[in-house]
Amino acid sequence: MSDTLVFAVQAVPSSLRVTGGREIPFVRAMLLLRNTGGTTVPGIAAHATVSEERGLVHDATEAMRRAVPADSIPPGGELAWDVYETILAAHAGMASKVHLWGYKAILNWRIELSAWADCRPEGDASPVQTAVSRWFLRWQPAGQASEEVELAVEAL
Repeated sequence: MSDTLVFAVQAVPSSLRVTGGREIPFVRAMLLLRNTGGTTVPGIAAHATVSEERGLVHDATEAMRRAVPADSIPPGGELAWDVYETILAAHAGMASKVHLWGYKAILNWRIELSAWADCRPEGDASPVQTAVSRWFLRWQPAGQASEEVELAVEAL
């Protein structure tokens, strides 16, 4: 059953509210957990860790559970998390930097994201775990004259 659960990161054009109430173009990274199988997968527990370039690893599991409190995925369904918001909820140091300096605090940082899930098929006593999926993410300015922020995603 764990082979029917697939993680992906998708870049989604969006906007971000910045100082002064302005909104700037901002590409969000969405972490997706898809059920590619033909039956509902019960007992889902998604997990993730994030770390800054050469920094400590932070567990984002609880932040993900608060953001998307689902425990099953129907056939063809998916769960989605905004990685930027998840990082801010899970990583107090990064949240503090963004609070002090705004979104520019995350620019050009290479952030490693790892994700996996456990599921507990009905009748099974022990959970089944998916493989760990990993990516490097980097938000960067789109150009010198623009506040627009792009996203680079590298699968590992």
